[in-house]
Amino acid sequence: MLNTLRPPRLPASVLQAFATAAYGLEGRWTPLEGERDQNFRVEGGAGSVVFKLCHPEEGEDVLLCQAEALEHIALADPSLPVPRLLRTRERNLLGHLEHEGRRYPVMVLSWLEGRVLGEDRLTPEALRDLGALLARLGLALRGFVSGAPAARSLVWDTRRVLGLAPQAALLPEEDGALAAEILARHRDVTAPAMRRMRSQIIHGDVHPYNALHGRDGRVSGIIDFGDMVHGPLILDLANAAGDFLHPSGDAAETLFEMVRGYQSVTPLEEAEADALLDLIEVRLVMTPLIDALKSANGIEAQGYFESFNGRSMPMIRELRRLGPGKLKGLVRRAATFPSEPARHAQTAEEAIARRRRVMGEKLYVFYDPPLHIVRGEGVWLTASDGRRYLDCYNNVPHVGHCHPYVTEAIARQARTLNTNTRYITDQSIEYAERLAGLSAEGLTAVVFVNSGSEANDLAWRMAKAFTGKSGGLAMDFAYHGVSEAIDAFSPSNAPEHWHAPHIRLLPPPDTYRGPYGADELGLGARYAALADPLIAELEATGHGVAAAMIDSAFMTNGILDAPEGYLQAIVDRVHRAGGLFIADEVQSGFGRMGTAFWGHRHHGVTPDFITTGKPAGNGHPVGAVITRPEILAHFLSFGPFFSTFGGNNVACAAGIAVLDVIRDEGLVENARATGAYLRQGLSALMVKHPLIGDVRGVGLATGVELVRDRKGKEPAGAETTRLLSLLRDEGVLIGGEGKFGNVLKIRPPIVFTRGDADIAVAAVDRALARL
Repeated sequence: MLNTLRPPRLPASVLQAFATAAYGLEGRWTPLEGERDQNFRVEGGAGSVVFKLCHPEEGEDVLLCQAEALEHIALADPSLPVPRLLRTRERNLLGHLEHEGRRYPVMVLSWLEGRVLGEDRLTPEALRDLGALLARLGLALRGFVSGAPAARSLVWDTRRVLGLAPQAALLPEEDGALAAEILARHRDVTAPAMRRMRSQIIHGDVHPYNALHGRDGRVSGIIDFGDMVHGPLILDLANAAGDFLHPSGDAAETLFEMVRGYQSVTPLEEAEADALLDLIEVRLVMTPLIDALKSANGIEAQGYFESFNGRSMPMIRELRRLGPGKLKGLVRRAATFPSEPARHAQTAEEAIARRRRVMGEKLYVFYDPPLHIVRGEGVWLTASDGRRYLDCYNNVPHVGHCHPYVTEAIARQARTLNTNTRYITDQSIEYAERLAGLSAEGLTAVVFVNSGSEANDLAWRMAKAFTGKSGGLAMDFAYHGVSEAIDAFSPSNAPEHWHAPHIRLLPPPDTYRGPYGADELGLGARYAALADPLIAELEATGHGVAAAMIDSAFMTNGILDAPEGYLQAIVDRVHRAGGLFIADEVQSGFGRMGTAFWGHRHHGVTPDFITTGKPAGNGHPVGAVITRPEILAHFLSFGPFFSTFGGNNVACAAGIAVLDVIRDEGLVENARATGAYLRQGLSALMVKHPLIGDVRGVGLATGVELVRDRKGKEPAGAETTRLLSLLRDEGVLIGGEGKFGNVLKIRPPIVFTRGDADIAVAAVDRALARL
């Protein structure tokens, strides 16, 4: 609605008599400018106030809204430099002056010291202050509720700017064309986006003529709440940024500093940051459009409006000269987003070519052709072509891709502090306490590193130092990491090139394919006895046994559920030989096996070391060694150990968040129940598909072994490779595993549900039928 109201012109004597009677105000009266109100500064013994005689047609509900908003702000943020409402002697929000048959609402406000900014320029620091002040104002109004701002029709309301479109024809030709272009983009792009943005009651009209600054040049106050509306929160920043662009100033600097200041209090959402420049153009173009509308209705521009009108179109052209792409990148950086959204390759082929150029010719990737993944959520991955895939393979996003609780914990801590454990930090202490509490087997000493490889490497060093021995035991075809020392424990890295004279490889306790079958007695003891000659060899060569390192789920061996008593019998033999046991819990820990938090507890053993890796941080780099205090003390007696960013605040915040999610969402039990349900469904497929030789596993660690004939158990390695591609085509991602590459490895995030299991089983069924 076009405002045609003009300030009342009542005699000062009438106002003064009313002010004394209703408010007890007396003093020196000085007229002030007002667009719709008759305003005075009243200086008395108790200080100065602003007396506002409002137009009778302004609307009682709008004025009450202003008064209530100011009282709300005074409670929400008492230090915010905005006027404070003075109630009448009868404690009413508004006064009412009767004069010549008309009833005029009255509002009395505290006087804010400072000078109206007007045409003066703000320094970068002052612009930053202004941005922060706008954000504080938005926060203070967040909980304020009133129907008046939503119901009012205000010509300056950006939400209603398309109603000004006919006025573009009244502007000079080039200006009119530019205005029409801006409005068209707003109609097609920005206005629809605004419907999804944070909205509330906002001031909506902070500009240089209602912002005050003090002698230090900083913004000292915001006045004039007469244009409050209910709209997107970003409009407070967009409108002010447009109005504070100065003809002789640096537009890029103004935008950058105001956004930085705002962001320091209220972080922008990405959609808000991306819309900001368009909304600033809309704010600027509104001035000449409204001026054209006023002229068409015979209304002359008043006060500072003429100044704003004269610079609006030139400022839009200046912004365009600087380049919208450059300015949007500037805004994004100020709002802590990458200067440009991540650029996805147009095709998978393009991505592969780019990768080969900078990451080497050899592609160590899943599937042929590889998948170009751009987004993850829960148990789903999205490729660059928009197709979603059920992730039944990735254990690193342990509680689901981009779990919101974990990602927020990481972001919040990164905004606060990220340093190392040479300082005392709350996060590292809490995380160490949580891990030690979960171990509860005398393993109360925690050392942080950055990955599972580092954790296993450190545990191995500690074991050698504590025992004085140098030999180790690992499972045949095991994987424990990529460091030089741990590569020796990882024959699966390069089986044909593996050579480690100080390591002996244990035959896996495979009751399906191994020397002892599932129907035989004493399996645990019989498989464990296979370690005896290996231990003897290490003793004979002078290495002895410093440690055995075993993954409790036997993942690379095809995901074995080892026979009862096997792992304890291995641990007993290692201890008798003077060695220690390292439980590698990178893949099996944190509830994956469903029967306990740690995989080794499924086997009923107590290790000397627990090692963890990236699943502990849901993919964020974090690792830990949990051991007995005496082992750590002995190791440190040879010299200090320090990992610069092991145990940093952000990594520990991620780890703590993962523990919270596992506990709060009952994910250990979920792994148990969902894993059993999944294997039940897969086992049922054996009737239809003779290629399935065995279905096994514990919790959400499941192996499906494929064989060409069930009697001879010839590994179906080639068929497994083809099946994985067919499953990819079905939209389900599963890995291959085992020494013969013939085991389907199903190891999803442990938020995997029965519904997800149904999808996976149906896909395996269809893919096997196609195979």
